[in-house]
Amino acid sequence: MYSLDIESVSEEIRRRNAKRVLLQLPDGLRTQAFKLVGAIKERTGVEVLLSGDSCYGACDLAVSQAKAVQADLIIHYGHSQMIPETTIPVIYVEARVDFDVSPLLERALPLIEGWKYVGLTATVQHVHQLDEVAEKLRERQISAVIGKGGGRTPHDGQVLGCDYGSARAVSDEVDGFIFIGGGSFHPLGLALATGKTVVAADPYTSSVASFGKNEMKRLAMQRMAAITAAQRVQRFGVLVSLKPGQFDLSTAEIVCTKLEKQGREAAIICLDEVRPMTLANFSEADAFIDTACPRIAIDGVGDLRKPILTVQEAYVLLGDRRWEEVWGRSYLG
Repeated sequence: MYSLDIESVSEEIRRRNAKRVLLQLPDGLRTQAFKLVGAIKERTGVEVLLSGDSCYGACDLAVSQAKAVQADLIIHYGHSQMIPETTIPVIYVEARVDFDVSPLLERALPLIEGWKYVGLTATVQHVHQLDEVAEKLRERQISAVIGKGGGRTPHDGQVLGCDYGSARAVSDEVDGFIFIGGGSFHPLGLALATGKTVVAADPYTSSVASFGKNEMKRLAMQRMAAITAAQRVQRFGVLVSLKPGQFDLSTAEIVCTKLEKQGREAAIICLDEVRPMTLANFSEADAFIDTACPRIAIDGVGDLRKPILTVQEAYVLLGDRRWEEVWGRSYLG
């Protein structure tokens, strides 16, 4: 299903004269890990090691692991480049996936009935077919709008769990969005970042779903409840991710200082991956503030029985900002 670009990867390994490479795969591609290792070894003769740690995105590069095993090169599958420079060179393989546009679009059409202007977005695996989707919509007298890429999302129409800039750039021009990709993670974030209804069209399951005002209302109530619960708390753990694209110690220090000025207690907790059981071990903390990916606080630590706030929510807690200022577009990029 995925375009693994083994030949171009092998050519680049040879060009760089690498001797040992670290292969980093997201969960969805790990079922093909041994196949990839064998194919790369056969074509290049290099030593190939597999990273078994998390791979949530291009913010989660296995740089420290590569240093530990003295790899010459990281081959990172499934994401486009986010971090401009790293101490160890990285080859990004976007792992594109083709899908049959027409049947999936036919399923989505009833959910966009009455829309005249539709914003188109996708994960990196499907951005190369957004122009085709746009043409099919135009055949049905629906105007398609694709926002320009830039920064963390180099491709037009591309979205990340933490960056919806391409969609936000055109959100005032459209009635809603169609998102091409799997799951509910990205369309929920897209609806939150733009305030518009999002129709998610999943090419892997050939299913469609709508994310609109009801979903946003439920999420708003959940987030307000977390802030309210944290207002009664005196002791906070402020989380700093050690992942290269999420590390933000300076913000954590600012938040700690603000909490302490209000007579609260705070300690910075540095960790590579935020897991419920890891946080539960810090039993003295009654709430947490997440300075890493904002999606961790919003929908990434579901089993945690204590409030976990984003930085923006923490500023609401501290009285520096109003809820109306941060809800929606300020949550995500």
